[in-house]
Amino acid sequence: MKYWLFTTPLLLTLAACSTSNESKQSADDTFSKHTEQQVSFAPLNTGGLTLLQEDSTYRLPETGKINYQPMDIRPPTSPIALINNSMTRFDGQRSLIVYPLDKQNVYSLKQVERLLREQGIGYTATSSQIETTWASTGRKDDIGNTQIRYLIEQVTTKDASALAVSILQMKRDNVIFTPTELDVQRYTSDRLNQLVGQLNAAYNKQQQELNSGVSIPIKSQLARDINGRLALGLDASFTYSWNKLRPALNLLGFKTSEENPAKGYRELSYSAPEATEWARFGSADPKLENGTYTMQLISLGRQSAVIISDEDNKTLPEEKVQHIYQALHNILAK
Repeated sequence: MKYWLFTTPLLLTLAACSTSNESKQSADDTFSKHTEQQVSFAPLNTGGLTLLQEDSTYRLPETGKINYQPMDIRPPTSPIALINNSMTRFDGQRSLIVYPLDKQNVYSLKQVERLLREQGIGYTATSSQIETTWASTGRKDDIGNTQIRYLIEQVTTKDASALAVSILQMKRDNVIFTPTELDVQRYTSDRLNQLVGQLNAAYNKQQQELNSGVSIPIKSQLARDINGRLALGLDASFTYSWNKLRPALNLLGFKTSEENPAKGYRELSYSAPEATEWARFGSADPKLENGTYTMQLISLGRQSAVIISDEDNKTLPEEKVQHIYQALHNILAK
């Protein structure tokens, strides 16, 4: 059996080391907690002199302990201007980023919804805000199981657009508590920076693929949406599918006359090509009338689905729409 001999200084050093989250959030200020060492003075031999009495003004506390509130010493987090020509601030309740109006479709609530689905975070959404279910903060230095319900808003004016994150509720180990203003700044800034950073990465990747001419085939198959409408399911993200569908539809005679990327909507003007064109793409002519049609792209996390409808967003006869989807399937697979 081997025995290891550790010197006293080494043992003291090891004992002083700590990796707990409590030690990361608290300062080692022993005087603020205890004043056990009291100062006392022994009577002096005055030698016949008259000395002034002791002044109690600066007398040290005689209690063994002083009441104190624990202080979180972690450095604060602030929203970061991760978008070109943007500005950020924390107003006491929300962390927000304001950016140019031409970026409102890139940094939109629809794109935030996609990120939340990919992260497995539940939510309810309206046209202008998202309320999440309980979600982890993602910080490794938290004490206990800290979770937050977030409110994410998008505000648009004639000059700019903004994303804002605030806290609806906060709990630790299933005990709901009211966060301090420093907590609100830290956790709303963290979430805003994370969302904008991920949207930035997706946008930059998309631009690089478009500029470099990279084209990745998309696998697809017939599916139905929650309303029973026939759709073409795409094994690709919303953003990638959106960019690939426009040139694919052009080949089939569908020209884009209007679009709203944030809602995944395109208005299409159809002019029937030669019947042989449909055969070239491995499908039969659907015999559609020339006119206006619509395309709706739905995000399904890392996948998406496209639905072609008539001008009034009503479903087309399945036999006709199957021919359209078959042609799109063959074009996107190349």
